[in-house]
Amino acid sequence: MIFPDRTSFTPLSTIPLPSSHILHPGSCNPSMDLIVLLSLPNTTLSANSNLWKGKGKEVGSKTQVSLWRTGGSKVWQVGVEGDVQGLAWSEDGLILSLLSSSSNGNFVHHLSVHTGEIIRSVPLPSDLIDEDRKGRWVDMKWTVSQNGWAKVKNGSALDIIDSLPTVTPVDPPKPPNQLPFMRQTTLTQTSPKPTIHPSLSIFPALLPSAIPLQPDILQIGSFEYSLLTGTFTLPSNSEPTQEILELSRISDKIVHLLNIILRGIENAEIHFREGEKQTMICREDLETCAKQQAMSIPDVHSDLFRFLMTGRSGVAVNEWMGNRLTGRTITKWDQTLDTSFRTIQNLIIESISPASERLVLLLQEMRGWSRTPKYQTQLHLNENDISKAIDLVLGFAKLLEGMRRDAEHELTAASEFMKWLKYEIARAASQDPSSDDLPLPTHDLKSVWSFMLNGFVRSSFHDHFPYLIVRPPKDTLPRDHATYPRISTRSLDDVLRETSQVLKIDHPSHSAVVDTPSVQANESLDSDNTSMDMSISMTHENHDDDGDLTPTGILSDDDEEEDEGISRFSSPDTVGNKYALPEEDEEEVKRVMEKEPWVWANTLIRDLEGLVRSAVGGVEGDGAGRIERDDELELNLRDKRLVDGGLWEVVILEQDGLQRLWLLNIDNANNSLTISKFATFSSSEARCLSIRFFDDEEIVLLMESENGRYLTTFRYPNISDEMVELPIQKKWRLVDVVSEYRDAFEVIPSIPISRSRYLGPTPQSDGILGRDPEIAGGRGEEMDGVEE
Repeated sequence: MIFPDRTSFTPLSTIPLPSSHILHPGSCNPSMDLIVLLSLPNTTLSANSNLWKGKGKEVGSKTQVSLWRTGGSKVWQVGVEGDVQGLAWSEDGLILSLLSSSSNGNFVHHLSVHTGEIIRSVPLPSDLIDEDRKGRWVDMKWTVSQNGWAKVKNGSALDIIDSLPTVTPVDPPKPPNQLPFMRQTTLTQTSPKPTIHPSLSIFPALLPSAIPLQPDILQIGSFEYSLLTGTFTLPSNSEPTQEILELSRISDKIVHLLNIILRGIENAEIHFREGEKQTMICREDLETCAKQQAMSIPDVHSDLFRFLMTGRSGVAVNEWMGNRLTGRTITKWDQTLDTSFRTIQNLIIESISPASERLVLLLQEMRGWSRTPKYQTQLHLNENDISKAIDLVLGFAKLLEGMRRDAEHELTAASEFMKWLKYEIARAASQDPSSDDLPLPTHDLKSVWSFMLNGFVRSSFHDHFPYLIVRPPKDTLPRDHATYPRISTRSLDDVLRETSQVLKIDHPSHSAVVDTPSVQANESLDSDNTSMDMSISMTHENHDDDGDLTPTGILSDDDEEEDEGISRFSSPDTVGNKYALPEEDEEEVKRVMEKEPWVWANTLIRDLEGLVRSAVGGVEGDGAGRIERDDELELNLRDKRLVDGGLWEVVILEQDGLQRLWLLNIDNANNSLTISKFATFSSSEARCLSIRFFDDEEIVLLMESENGRYLTTFRYPNISDEMVELPIQKKWRLVDVVSEYRDAFEVIPSIPISRSRYLGPTPQSDGILGRDPEIAGGRGEEMDGVEE
């Protein structure tokens, strides 16, 4: 093959790089003078990552993605986990989409062109990338949707939500400061943007942006795996309808609200742990004093209760309040609990509960769609499933209200408990008991006792946030759980009968005059029993959280505990209750699933995600079959282009040890009765490594001969008159042309090269990178630097 002996291409810039880089065919930004270079991870260094030290320890397992200006300056460089298998720029050039594959799975990372920050990462099916691709790129492309965002309708859920006050966002919790006395050097740096909660990584949503993005579609693998705005999964090979676009906005708003709920629960648990930590420190001081006096932990707790009721206590309590507790300790304890429970209340009032209310509005909007014929034809909505999801959100809101009241009650009880401690310490410090300077008791006795039982010994929030190895737990509510039962109105006789059964009173079913339960209860009681004996004998039932939260009825479940060595001085209010923790051995944590907000949140994510995915419809077909491979053709040796309504397709095939170029032209590709022509050329003295359409006039080929590599072009419209016309048929494919006319010619002309440029000898780094060389395309007006 004869190459012109003159340089017909002028390079934009020549920049020496310290290591080998890869230039993807779609590396050039479509709207700016920017190019992306990839540096694949070194598998040898990844296997011996323990040899790395300092900042470069994790470099070997990541692909280095760097953005360069065409003038030669670097804009930024970031590391992406795994091996980059595909790349695409958005239409406006502001978002770089990378398809990476690693041991953790396949992900599409959307990077900002300004900073390289990962805006959102979307996991993909594990079978999307074919393992037999032999290092070829996965085809990725951003396309413009034919439908645009519709205006928000008056009275819709989105319109109502926009008219309401904005839900207070909740930032991710800050990492704990391990060295509080070290100078904070990171305060001058800008904090990273809050990211979405990991539990919502696969929930269908839209790509976040300050300016609303157009409903563009990212197509992956033979244009059959579609992602609206690069994140919302669409049915394969279909244009999103207006109804699907409306559903995507609803789903995106659901993700936003769920993220606020999850972050709110996360921060609420952290603040509860902070207050519980300070309480645990003070309680351990009391228990240490008890062990020094050979007292059991239940006994010292009951002794503290006796000190509250009578003003007299044993040595352990006196030691604890006289030496262990100081004014500074009590003040810190009080402030920590005050901050903890106030923050929990604010998170529920300002963030979690409003987000739950707006979730109900969105689900009611979807339930309205399920009754509308317009949406029934485009979306798969089940009214029964949506109603169950609404009940789930309402039940979750009811649990949140109970948690808020728990926090409010414990805050009040803790404040009264601190008042009592300060009063007792001040009274003990007074030298003259008859002095007028003695402090007045201003604490509430019942609240102090309540904190002893709930806050000091075992907080009621242990049912909401149990101590588990995995936090948050991944458990969900069972399918048959009554999330928000709606009990119908019952008759008075049924209520009296149920009340009598609870109080163990014989209810006269056929009596003309029915006594009140209180009269029957008083008559059934023995005159010798005191109120304390009554409280010991009565059993505690699990009441609903709608009533008074003051736990006045939390007592012993049975009388067998009296035989287990409980001291006769022990108070049943602090020792004989079912919330008492074991003294020595750690028992398994008893969980109440319906009281854990994480369990409800996980169930919400499961059910709401199922609603959205079932409404849109799953992606059909096998992921491995989505990659374009209708024959054994290499992806970098074929290309397509539409020119003035006509389709041009070129491919390089090997036959009898030699390569042949096949060119197919179909006039007016949208018409079934079209004229199709083809041409074929040989490449005998050089080998083609990659081929691409450059513009409407030229095809670019990367050729390799004994002397090295050449970048060549030939003008395909010039040979249109010399092409062979095919019989009129419904549709011709290039595969059919090759199979039918493979041996139809005895003499095959060489490729008519019009321009060429010598690139240099064959690089030795091709085998190291493990990829076939390809041609990277860009904007024609900037790459067409040509010397005529």
